[in-house]
Amino acid sequence: MNDSLTDIYKTLNILCVEDDLDILETYKSLFSLIFKEVYFATNGKEGFESFQKHKIDIVLTDHMMPIWTGLEMTKAIREVDPSIPIVMVTALESIEMLREAIDLNITSFLKKPFTSHSLFNVFNVAVKLVIVERCIMKEQTEKIEYNHYQENLSFDKEKIISTNECSRDNKLLHFSCNLFYKPKDILSGDSYIIKKISPTQNLVFIVDGMGKGISASLTAMLCSAFVNYYAQKMKEEKNFSLTQLLDELLRYIQPTLSEYEVVSASFFYFDAQTDTIEYALFSMPPALYLLQNDTEVQKICSNNPPISPYSTEYNVKKLPLSNIRKMLIYSDGLNECTTDKTDQLYTLHIKEDFLKADSIETFQKLFEEKCSLQEDDITYIFLYDKTKDEQ
Repeated sequence: MNDSLTDIYKTLNILCVEDDLDILETYKSLFSLIFKEVYFATNGKEGFESFQKHKIDIVLTDHMMPIWTGLEMTKAIREVDPSIPIVMVTALESIEMLREAIDLNITSFLKKPFTSHSLFNVFNVAVKLVIVERCIMKEQTEKIEYNHYQENLSFDKEKIISTNECSRDNKLLHFSCNLFYKPKDILSGDSYIIKKISPTQNLVFIVDGMGKGISASLTAMLCSAFVNYYAQKMKEEKNFSLTQLLDELLRYIQPTLSEYEVVSASFFYFDAQTDTIEYALFSMPPALYLLQNDTEVQKICSNNPPISPYSTEYNVKKLPLSNIRKMLIYSDGLNECTTDKTDQLYTLHIKEDFLKADSIETFQKLFEEKCSLQEDDITYIFLYDKTKDEQ
């Protein structure tokens, strides 16, 4: 035996399948001192059952056996494990048998009668295949673990960048403010900022990076980080302006976008001093709101195309604030979910569920009753003024 492989042999389990009991005894005495574990079977069916029961690294099998032949057992093993080394002991009865064996990826043949020297020459080839397979598996496992580690770091960073300054008291001005944020994957294309500019002013921002994976996630995170940074800067200088924020965001983000990349986003600036909501929606689904003593849900439709490398102009509109009873601001992951029973988009049901809901918990329950499968990142903000119920 090759001395450099001796330690490797001691880590491997071998399955010996042989109907000749004398040969089986020879295997026992020879292999028990060399391999970690040695398992035995006297026919192919029994050998396959042993293979399923134990962790086997190498199979040594005779061909001509009762119940199942060596080839019949190999065929069953290959359906479970296409790569495990299988050494077949045979008198090489026919060309047809050889062809079938090659098709089943038999690792090596051992012609009867054989010597211990020829046996271990064949085993050395099989063991090297096991070593290669283990190295590949180790490399793949380490790569997967590393990717998971990096994804978790990225998700932690996403949670830091996405900011909800209303989370402590769940209040945005006179509204109760609740956020639902559930990425479909660790690397989310959605992000958000809920920022208290002053006791009477709040900013709500939701961004949806178009596409999947790292690129969309990076774009969303860059947008959120900048909006949070620049809004904080204006807050400290006490001169917040939504148009100035939009100008600076476009100037910052456009050079980072690829030629055909676009970004959807919603901006809502609540100002109790002027009793207005300033808003700019860039290819986002319409926000919903309900006025006091009204039963008709109103929509705030998108008033801008998506942000792209070539965006130049945009619109900002205003809406009276004081008479609004509740609002729903969301990304398209919510309304584009498919309902279970009717196979329709949830956008056909979102108004009726919003009308019924007096809390984010109620709204989420109504949504989940219709849509059990999450198809995209879901982000939405539910605002509710309960004092309007008392008036």
